[in-house]
Amino acid sequence: MDNLTENNPITSTDIPPCKNVSATPLDTPELEARVEQNIEATVDFSEVDIDPDLSAPPHAVTPAGILPMDPAPIEGNLRKATISVPDAIEDAGGFTLFGRRIKSLMYSTDVAVIRNSNADAVFAVYPFTAQPSITQALLTAAECPVFVGVGGGTTTGKRSVQLAAVSEMQGVAGVIVNSPASPEMVEHIVHVVDIPVVATVVRADDAHAKVRAGAKILNIAAGKNTPEVLRELRRSYPNLPLIAPGGKTPESIQATIAAGANAIIWTPPSAQMMQQDMMARYREQENAGVHEEPSIDPISAGDINPIDGVGSDIPFPDDVIAHLAQASQRRRERRNAFFSRHK
Repeated sequence: MDNLTENNPITSTDIPPCKNVSATPLDTPELEARVEQNIEATVDFSEVDIDPDLSAPPHAVTPAGILPMDPAPIEGNLRKATISVPDAIEDAGGFTLFGRRIKSLMYSTDVAVIRNSNADAVFAVYPFTAQPSITQALLTAAECPVFVGVGGGTTTGKRSVQLAAVSEMQGVAGVIVNSPASPEMVEHIVHVVDIPVVATVVRADDAHAKVRAGAKILNIAAGKNTPEVLRELRRSYPNLPLIAPGGKTPESIQATIAAGANAIIWTPPSAQMMQQDMMARYREQENAGVHEEPSIDPISAGDINPIDGVGSDIPFPDDVIAHLAQASQRRRERRNAFFSRHK
């Protein structure tokens, strides 16, 4: 290095050329990797201690102290004897209506029963022409959404459409049309209201035209054939809410849910039946000299379909209604003319 001076710089000719060096892989023996087809792994948790903080119920720290996150149900001394829907209905998936989950619909127009029930909704149909005053009474008593019938059998045509519009203005959650209602009637109601139309069907073939007309919910009223019709409609409409009566026993309710029902229509005991049962227990306690606090054990759900027994009478044609209205108008005109002449 001492000979390297500015007068003797190193040039490229002084560096010998590099030989081409090729990299060769190392000679390594091939290893065979083999994995068994069936691998079974088991873990024995019999001697594993679970942290009590993970298994104990969750609690919350509040100014009043440590309280459980799942508090005890709140009941009053006078309203604790409510009518509870069968526990089997909890297995239903339900459907969402305006942000509310509905699994059980109570078939009743008894305001006392409706007021003291824990059903998710009220299914109010009756074998008379729907009246806004009845609807208003149901809405006043209920603490949950109310579905009301607007005809389809005895009442039909323009009157049913008008009843649906008035019912929506009163605040109902949906309107129900009977099985004889035509798809045209369903379509007219759908164009007038912004709440769902529940179409009742007794056969699967009856449902398709009403669904095309705009029905948002189907009520299956096929009697003993209800599970079969449910399964057929579920195959055709996997996302359409289907409701149906569940029968008298938990087994029949579970079978109806398994067939495809999203929600169950439950028939509660009437107030008269419950009062009769209560008075019988009062007499037994009086005879035995026992004065226990009374309680109510509701009867299991009935398999009576809400509108299966409502027949379809011959409706009044629109021209007949118009003729009667014109006749009434002519009578009023003659009466007014008579009084004007004798003033």
